[in-house]
Amino acid sequence: MSTSNKINRRDFLHIGWTLGLGTILPAALAGCGGDIGDVMEALPPVSGETFVAPAMVTPVDGVLDITLTLSYVQTTLNGKLVNLRSINQSIPAPTLCVNAGDTLRIKVVNQLPPNPYSNEPARHLRYPNSTNLHVHGLHVHPGLVRPGVYGDYVMDDPTLGIQPGETRLHEYGIDASHPAGAYWYHPHLHGSTAIQVGSGMAGALIVRGEIDRVPEIAAALERIFMFQAPLSGKGSPGQLESFSDVTVAVPDADILINGVKRPTIVMRRGEVQNWHFINAEIARYLNLSLDGHVIHSYSHDGNTRPRLLEYRGNGVDGLVMAPGNRESVLIQAGLPGTYYLRTQAYDMGSDAPLPEEILAVIVVTDAAKPMALPSGPLPAPPVLAHIDDAELARGGGLKRSIVMRGMSDQASVLHPPPDEFPDWHYETDNTDFAGTVFAMGSAEEYSSSAPGMPNDFEPFQSRNAKKQVVALGSVEEWTIYNMNRVQHPFHIHINPFEVIKINGAAVDPFWADTIGLPAGGTPENPTSVTFRTRFLDFSGAYVMHCHILSHEDMGMMQTVEVTGAERVARKADA
Repeated sequence: MSTSNKINRRDFLHIGWTLGLGTILPAALAGCGGDIGDVMEALPPVSGETFVAPAMVTPVDGVLDITLTLSYVQTTLNGKLVNLRSINQSIPAPTLCVNAGDTLRIKVVNQLPPNPYSNEPARHLRYPNSTNLHVHGLHVHPGLVRPGVYGDYVMDDPTLGIQPGETRLHEYGIDASHPAGAYWYHPHLHGSTAIQVGSGMAGALIVRGEIDRVPEIAAALERIFMFQAPLSGKGSPGQLESFSDVTVAVPDADILINGVKRPTIVMRRGEVQNWHFINAEIARYLNLSLDGHVIHSYSHDGNTRPRLLEYRGNGVDGLVMAPGNRESVLIQAGLPGTYYLRTQAYDMGSDAPLPEEILAVIVVTDAAKPMALPSGPLPAPPVLAHIDDAELARGGGLKRSIVMRGMSDQASVLHPPPDEFPDWHYETDNTDFAGTVFAMGSAEEYSSSAPGMPNDFEPFQSRNAKKQVVALGSVEEWTIYNMNRVQHPFHIHINPFEVIKINGAAVDPFWADTIGLPAGGTPENPTSVTFRTRFLDFSGAYVMHCHILSHEDMGMMQTVEVTGAERVARKADA
């Protein structure tokens, strides 16, 4: 086993990166800056602050070129020596900041040790150190950009991953019309996703655009909040090697912000700050509130809202974020005092509600800094225009119904082939997953022998797993059904969607790429979310899945294959 030298948690954020053509900004800088590429000066330290900003990398001449090296890092977690997988020896990984219209080029170097011998019956779980890279939320090419250069390529057969000792080059042409906002990147290889993201392998990705030029937003100090809860496994020293360690409903680990537990942030009375929240946990929902303050959201999952949306907390109206969600918010400091950023108690449908936790301490000083919040409509790119009935009809108007279900009570009726049975059920170590099948199906096709059971309800790793075939340029309406009491968070790659109904009732439309399905579903009375989406620009195969990552690793995922000739040339294809 290969490990790095021992470092402490604060040092996580001060290890050097390997760069190509990018410019690195020190962790003391609290934001990506106004226009990417500007020369920035380090801010003077603020007395009493313990908030640590991840290091940031910005492009040069429209290209951000960086090498991400995957390796173990040894540190302490809750007083225990642990050996965590990391990106560039840092948890979280560096923040990548680009402008809409730039090219992002990432070289991934897998320096994790060879995959250990495993007698795990589920074959796709035997590759904890093989990997790939997903840029979560970006509308970019999903396949080969050109020979030897990959886009958001996450075809999730373990043999297609980046094996230990291998290197892969990714290139993403970010169109000038791309929505600006908060995104993130993380590994996404089927069978190893929960272990790797649960270890801490993730970083923020910020796309700059018109929203950043709104005067009140441009004037605000920017902060990145990577919410993570790194897990230590039973291996020595605290090494996360067994899938069993990530199969609990909600792993019992401290929530960290940029690698720090409960940091302190200092603000001045009347000051407005710009915070990007990224829920990079593998299973836990967040229900955020800030004592005595309103959270003003201007962007959800990187998609600009028409106007500010207010979350007041009060134990009820919190900002709920499923795993994988991002929210960009403005905070205006109130009266001098000490306040807590909390995740309030929340019932995500697990065995017990999530408890309230204090995530950060906000100290407001009496030194005034009067600033304003945006008051008018916010600028949004045309790609986020509302999809009305007429556009849906012009785009083909196809409607699909997708089912997400984890089954332990009726798993036997699925009759997996004998050679596939171990890949459908996780029986090792007698965890809560024992005897359970996690899969996605089609609600239009039901088994006559088992009411409420789709005929094609098979996990992703089955040779007969369902695939959604979509025509390039089409516009479709999908309803995602949840047949479990737990809130499965649905995520689709490449194309965002506009939510129009929840449980069949119309809502004010909003754009997302990840959404927590309502809890409390049953096979007889499932809950649901209905959305519309445009399949634009890119053909090829990508995936949709549950973003409780252990559910994804056990098969709650399907392939989406977009067919047709691409009509729009992208910078990365040049």
